[in-house]
Amino acid sequence: MHVMLMTYGTRGDVQPFVALGRGLIQRGHRVTLAAPERFAGFITDHDLEFAALSNALIALMDDPQFAHASDPKASTLGKLGSLFAISKKARGLQDTLLDDIFRAIDQAKPDVIVFHPKTFGALPIGRHFGIPVVMAQLIPSFIPTGDYPHMGVPDLGLRGTLGRWYNRVTGKLIYRLLNTTLRRQVCRWAARRQNGINAKGLDILQSCKSGTLPIVHAFSKAVINRPTDWPTHATVTGYWFLDGTAQTTPPDPALQNFVERHKNLIYIGFGSMHGNDPTAMAEMIVKAVSQAGVSAIVATGWGGMGNIDWPSNILAVSEVPHDWLLPKVDIVIHHGGAGTCAAALRAGRPSIIIPFFGDQPFWAKRLHGLGVAPRPIKPAKLDAAMLTRRIKTVLETPAYRNNAERLASKIAAEDGITNAIAEITRAANQ
Repeated sequence: MHVMLMTYGTRGDVQPFVALGRGLIQRGHRVTLAAPERFAGFITDHDLEFAALSNALIALMDDPQFAHASDPKASTLGKLGSLFAISKKARGLQDTLLDDIFRAIDQAKPDVIVFHPKTFGALPIGRHFGIPVVMAQLIPSFIPTGDYPHMGVPDLGLRGTLGRWYNRVTGKLIYRLLNTTLRRQVCRWAARRQNGINAKGLDILQSCKSGTLPIVHAFSKAVINRPTDWPTHATVTGYWFLDGTAQTTPPDPALQNFVERHKNLIYIGFGSMHGNDPTAMAEMIVKAVSQAGVSAIVATGWGGMGNIDWPSNILAVSEVPHDWLLPKVDIVIHHGGAGTCAAALRAGRPSIIIPFFGDQPFWAKRLHGLGVAPRPIKPAKLDAAMLTRRIKTVLETPAYRNNAERLASKIAAEDGITNAIAEITRAANQ
């Protein structure tokens, strides 16, 4: 079976698909992974065939407007202005991404397509070519449920019948907005290209209910229970972790030496979420680490902190293998992205989360509810004193570590990749 996997976004959006691809290859299948060009080496290093999608949309994360939109000290009006500017630029790049998706599918001619919602065009394009499709979700964002509020609406703390009604109604509204927006994008592109793609009647939820669009969710039931009101064809498989490759080999000697020499070690990684002033963020980190009496490994990511002069108790790295490092630290401090949350949970380490936007507040609240993280810190209230208190609280409260280790045992007992492959195989054989 030739499986085309398709994803878009950051490393956290790509790595689970690499893990799934490895699992498929180990079971004798051929795999092509379509992803942003910047991940070509990462993908081919894991023996997957690669199909390039343009970097243009993901490059918007390097745009100053993106930094301003995620800056906790920016005004609400300023953030809205930046988001509008980014959205306007993104709309102009959507056609390029859809062109790439069309070309990748047309050239590969796979037996089945598994796509991330950010590559939504794979659904109507795949159907145009008569190819079965499966949607793969890293977060529970598309299917409405009464069990919890959608991450796109405020959690009013409602319970019982009223709470379920609120969750279901607002979830349906968000779904309709998402589905309508994505459908319009594809319809306009198809009209401009005159390629015969028909997306006018596209309805993700109805397709899932009818069984024509299976949706697999790559997270653990121990972290989020599968909602009782989801359609039959929406499954929760467990996480897709990347194992048994160079990902788990020891990193460079400087990092390994730092880990061996320091105790009370914490990890700090905010991805691209450093706002407009990475220097101020770095100064805050230095002060908090010193006041808490710990040492830290700081992942500079895309946040502009690569040129900071760090003290000897802090090591800055551009990239780090989470599955190698996180079991060796005491706390994981991060922005609450799905990938980092999964890695911290798997390592059995408590988190301190500063959620900026998107799905991050959802995950921050969930990990707090599981007892593996204290209450999330709002970015606008983050300072050295606040972070110091949180670090000391987690280190001095064994329950956080104990809860994290118990949850890690449950996650380890799951086999998300095998479960996902069973669903993909079922879809391909329908």
